[in-house]
Amino acid sequence: MEVSFDTEKTTGSGAPVTRIYSPSRRNGPEVRMVEEVAENLPVYPQPREKEIEEEEAVEIRQPRVPIYSRILLILSVFLIAATAILAISGSAQIAKIYTEIHSLEDDIATYKENISLLRKQQSTLNDYATINEANQSVGRVMSWNDN
Repeated sequence: MEVSFDTEKTTGSGAPVTRIYSPSRRNGPEVRMVEEVAENLPVYPQPREKEIEEEEAVEIRQPRVPIYSRILLILSVFLIAATAILAISGSAQIAKIYTEIHSLEDDIATYKENISLLRKQQSTLNDYATINEANQSVGRVMSWNDN
């Protein structure tokens, strides 16, 4: 690919312009498919059966893992499992406490409503105007002492 720089004065920033050659399909060479004959291809040596058997007979020895590392691995797995179990049981206990708190809050709201209804009933019973009207309707006259 050819790259040429134009150093002539331009009306722009004055930096050189890079022109890249891009061949068109009209001017380019034709692409032809070529078929190769099997006789002209190179011959590569094939492995012998004896070599294949020798390769299969090779033993891969893995180094023995010391017993203390296996014990430490098992202990770490049990430690991680115990930690997970403790975390799950702790969240279950917290959820149980939250449900108890919410049920107690509901009970408190119910008791406050009952107390407010009882105070309303008591205020109607202690309302002196209502008592006076009830007595006057029956024919009794009450005298109120303001002390």
